Amino acid sequence: MTDTLSPTTPLPNHGAEATVITPGLTAPKEIPDLHGQPVPLVLRKEDQPVEGVFQNVCNFRDVGSVVNKGVDKKYLKPRNFFRSGRLDDATTEDLKLLAEKYSIKTVIDLRSELEGRMGEQLTNTFPASAIAEHLRIAELAAIPSEHPPVEHHREKLAAAGVDGKVVEGRYTYYINFAGKKFRKYSVWKPLSLGTKLKAIGLMIAHQKPKVVEMVGKEVIGPRGLIGLNKDFVDYCGDEIAQALTLLANPSNFPVLVHCTQGKDRTGLIIAFTLSMCDVPRDVILHDYDLTNEGLLPQRDVMVEEMRKTGLDSSFSDAPPEVLKQLFEYVEGKWGSVDGYLDSIGVKEDLRLKIRKNVLGGDAVAGAA
Repeated sequence: MTDTLSPTTPLPNHGAEATVITPGLTAPKEIPDLHGQPVPLVLRKEDQPVEGVFQNVCNFRDVGSVVNKGVDKKYLKPRNFFRSGRLDDATTEDLKLLAEKYSIKTVIDLRSELEGRMGEQLTNTFPASAIAEHLRIAELAAIPSEHPPVEHHREKLAAAGVDGKVVEGRYTYYINFAGKKFRKYSVWKPLSLGTKLKAIGLMIAHQKPKVVEMVGKEVIGPRGLIGLNKDFVDYCGDEIAQALTLLANPSNFPVLVHCTQGKDRTGLIIAFTLSMCDVPRDVILHDYDLTNEGLLPQRDVMVEEMRKTGLDSSFSDAPPEVLKQLFEYVEGKWGSVDGYLDSIGVKEDLRLKIRKNVLGGDAVAGAA
């Protein structure tokens, strides 16, 4: 997380009557184009936030409040469990909101090291980073089918409103969600032999963007969003378990979970958490659907980023039907969501701890 004042797409003003244009945030930011041309990320005045609303953090919401409104009772603890898009360009005012208004204590970042600042040589979106991360010549010959769990990297969050000083007790945990199993079985293995050889040749010629586009068109695009999410479930069990395990520690709350757009990877962690808390399925789907509204101001940029990775505009959406089909896939293969969670090591005792940390007063009273 940084307190840079670089502009990026803001949240919509949530129906506020007035808008506030913050000095220094009116110029467009440019993000690298895969083919050498910059793509402007233009800030529209009508989308500038009001005071107390994030300037440069998209798709932010209090999951507990969404659920409680859906079930019309205090089912989850409010102001305790949050989700959003990336925090790379969070302004000082954004950091104040995270630290002071929402009291965020732990951030779970589900992106690879090639996303965000370190990934700007390609693009700030997924799945391009997962493809690029795999396509290192040293790794192409053989990737073990099993790998040790990815370590959680702890990094102190720069706290807002204290002149850049670090506030003790605030941490970001980095979990490379699209780990080696995903990159092997979802990205590399499905490629035809001819495409693999062509990919190696392009990598040697330093044409990584062309490889990303080629893999997107041949492998990820045809499977669609539902195929991508099924691959997450099949090949990212270790990483899903790591993220959920962090929710079992009460000292980590309030927690914010995010990836690049806060859409697919984040959506999966949120959906599994809500499912283990017995949140009604239609409410879980409604929370997932809210991502479309949260990302609307930057949809054009997302569509363009996806196009350059060989994917169509559907990969910029978060249709509830995708999550509905994913639940059906999990239940058909493992019997239930709990059955899947058991298979990846998130056993009942761990789920009870997570429930205790996430559930609110009405739900706890109902279970008593």
